[in-house]
Amino acid sequence: MSSSYQTELTDMPMAQDFSVLRDVLVVPWGLNEVAGAKRAAGLFDAKGAYLPQAECLRYEGSAVSVEPEIDAAAPVETLSGRYLFGGMAYGHFGHFLCESTGRLWALAQDRGFDGVIWLPKIQLSHAQRLVKPFAPFFSAMGLSDLQLEAPQTNTRVEEIVIPEQGFGIGTLSSGRPEYRRFMQAHLGREIAAEGPEKLYISRSALNAKRGSVLLETEIEARLAAEGYVIFHPQDHSLEVQIARYKAARQIVALDGSALHLAAMLIAPACKVAIINRGPSQNIDDYMRQFEAFAGVMPTRIDAVQSYWFPEGRRVVKRETHALLDFKALGKALGAAGFRKKTPWKAADATQLAAEVAEREARAEVAFTRYDAEAA
Repeated sequence: MSSSYQTELTDMPMAQDFSVLRDVLVVPWGLNEVAGAKRAAGLFDAKGAYLPQAECLRYEGSAVSVEPEIDAAAPVETLSGRYLFGGMAYGHFGHFLCESTGRLWALAQDRGFDGVIWLPKIQLSHAQRLVKPFAPFFSAMGLSDLQLEAPQTNTRVEEIVIPEQGFGIGTLSSGRPEYRRFMQAHLGREIAAEGPEKLYISRSALNAKRGSVLLETEIEARLAAEGYVIFHPQDHSLEVQIARYKAARQIVALDGSALHLAAMLIAPACKVAIINRGPSQNIDDYMRQFEAFAGVMPTRIDAVQSYWFPEGRRVVKRETHALLDFKALGKALGAAGFRKKTPWKAADATQLAAEVAEREARAEVAFTRYDAEAA
């Protein structure tokens, strides 16, 4: 692929090693403490050797799991059957889709798998609480007969296969060829397209701490007036989300995790506009994924005018409250054919001040304003 968003990983085949390892020890929590987002967890073979091929990636070449120190006194459970190692199990749907499904492509091989086993991302007293929400996804894949496991205690698995991870964040967001083919062949294959042709995927009802834009409801109102249906994915079942994305022919959205699913499902004729929602450049991941999975190059819109963040704190770019230049946004959408070319008015200063104050009150802290150029 010639796009600047693609890398050599995009078309690089994965190793077809489906060796079955016996008596593998899954260690979900090591004794050693690890700083930051990384954590001590991993797999060991029957002789006690660490298995680096089971390290879980977020970005290319950057594992979030490191070799754990095993508590020799800890009890060890046993799990009979043949399991596919799925990586790290995330409760957040976006991270689940990117990091917990990246090895599922190996299920395309008829290897007699009884289930999928992951390392848990969080500690829970009841292990099934983490994987139970995965059931609708596996049902949509036609794989509801698989047993799903993310043990919280050291577990010795009778047989396990550890394929390469074919999806993730950053350059991994294009997906490797085998992963893309698998998802395209299975995800939502029994779910019919149903819904409006023009869709705006909203973040306005999400927890503002996750980061979004100010006055998004005003953007919604302006697009609704031009025939867009405002869609809040978190309010709908996975089946409905899949049906809506399949049916859409025009999608406008802020960059956000809902787009990971949409990129796997849209028709090649669908036009997509992605609006950068803050000073981070995570939008690149979605541009990369849409092109690689659907052959669709989205219209990218950068219209951040300024942003706010709690004062006295280091700015986390994904968690800012950004103001978009409404005039520039309307013009860009019009030029790309997503709306009429009639000009949009600038954001109302009184409405803006009220929304900033409301978010400050909710966060119980004053915000500092930053110019977009300072990002």
